[in-house]
Amino acid sequence: MSTEQHADAVSALAHEMVRHVRLLHVVKTGLSAATPNGLEGAEIALLMQLVKCGPRRQGELAELAMLDPSTVSRYVGQLARRGLVERRPDPADGRAVQLVATERGHDTAHAMIDRRNAALRQVLAGWSEADLRTFTAMFTRLNDDVDAGRSAFAPDGAPAATPSHDAHASDTGPTGVSLKEN
Repeated sequence: MSTEQHADAVSALAHEMVRHVRLLHVVKTGLSAATPNGLEGAEIALLMQLVKCGPRRQGELAELAMLDPSTVSRYVGQLARRGLVERRPDPADGRAVQLVATERGHDTAHAMIDRRNAALRQVLAGWSEADLRTFTAMFTRLNDDVDAGRSAFAPDGAPAATPSHDAHASDTGPTGVSLKEN
């Protein structure tokens, strides 16, 4: 592939990525509106991280979810008031606190996963298993490469964002809903 062909292919991908983000916003809005607790997208992302990864300190959760710590603090408070998350002493350091999804939090997360997966099965009913696996592999590669290269998107002179510690820890994407079966 020539440099020009590669540039055209990247441009076409960029166009589809922008389109995908717009579509994800529509999906996120629909999924959020249908949550039993009327959760916002960032709350869903945080809850899903706790359900998937287990108890975490607030700073760790902010890194995993790629959110500002002050934003995480506000949303964790809302999740706690709804009874979806609770604060517990960290067994490794009793002075620190871990955030843990409650049983109600797990139930809420799994209900959202089930609803999302049912909708995706309907939308992707015409895709073969091979197409799904190929696309998933390529999409994972794209996400991993974008995550590792986030500094390329930062304004000149801005500090580079730190890539996720776990390449798949943020399997929630912009919808805040895990892409994996739990």
